[in-house]
Amino acid sequence: MKKTSWGIRSQWLLALLLPAGLASAAPLPVYSPSYPSPNSACATFGNFVSCSTKVLDNLASRGFAGFNGPYGFSASQGALIDTIVVTANNGNILNNGDQINPSEDGFSSNNGGNKKYFFTGDGNDPTNNGALAGDTPFSWDTSINALNQKLTFGGAYHQMAIAFDFNNPQNDTSSIPIWALVTIRDTDGNLGNQYFETQALDPNGIFKDPSLHTSTKTFDGNNITTPGAADFALTVGAVCVVDALVSYPSPNGSSCPNGGQLVNTNQASNEVEFINYLPTLDLRSLQAQGYDTMSVQVWMGCFNTGVNGAGPALAGGGSVGPCDTGGFGDIFLIAGAAEPGRVPEPGTLGLTGLTLLGLLRRRGR
Repeated sequence: MKKTSWGIRSQWLLALLLPAGLASAAPLPVYSPSYPSPNSACATFGNFVSCSTKVLDNLASRGFAGFNGPYGFSASQGALIDTIVVTANNGNILNNGDQINPSEDGFSSNNGGNKKYFFTGDGNDPTNNGALAGDTPFSWDTSINALNQKLTFGGAYHQMAIAFDFNNPQNDTSSIPIWALVTIRDTDGNLGNQYFETQALDPNGIFKDPSLHTSTKTFDGNNITTPGAADFALTVGAVCVVDALVSYPSPNGSSCPNGGQLVNTNQASNEVEFINYLPTLDLRSLQAQGYDTMSVQVWMGCFNTGVNGAGPALAGGGSVGPCDTGGFGDIFLIAGAAEPGRVPEPGTLGLTGLTLLGLLRRRGR
């Protein structure tokens, strides 16, 4: 089996374990899938890698070697209670105090239909932040120490997986532009910030090494970081899957003019469409160095498209869209594969970090 340049292991075991009983007494759900890499379900977006669960399921159903599914799983609000919520479409699932402290509660992406966008820092900072000293009103924040403790159970440290549910009406052509910046901070000010950023897909580097991207954005906790239009990646609701290495977005949501099988990546509410990870983010090493807070900024939906409520100005002007009904996505953290007895090295498989993206373009043969 092939391996990518960022060192993803060729196979993983799949398990989604929803803990019973009180969330505060239980480990995080575990997701550790098995598939060869590179493949047409996964792509690199700046420092991030994202995999479509529906494309992975398609490859498994067609009998391509190494794809053993199923890869999709429930993202119902009841299931999210056992996870760590970054943002969700309202409900009682936003209280992260059930799972992790000190940490910020989840942001609510439900805006009553008055906006076609969502971003952290839009006067929407959760009021209960679990006594988190590093909290800012412009980002979702959590203690790195507390997060690492939640990822350690069963005698092993588990890398962090990030799940994303469109949460938009099931529509072949629905899509959401998304940008995210993860900032690793030392709130004492002794260490310089480290940044991990999503970027639009490079059509010439779909399987690009995510360590090659260096973010130009900064965040000091005092102001919103505003992306430019070219920084956004785009989820897509319909993908044409040619084979285990080639896929591309359907131009109309219903056909595949260049061959392949049509796959609806958007499954509406209550199902995870993308599993994401950041291979170069080593949270345990960063904690050992003295970093204490992880701050996450997310922008998703329409910005400057001329439609009602289409967000603030982007850096350098420009606009992004389409966005279907807006940025109502669920973003939540679960445990990835166990890494017993060692600190994960940058460049080894890392179901770590935050990314929300799944645009797959045709790869040249």
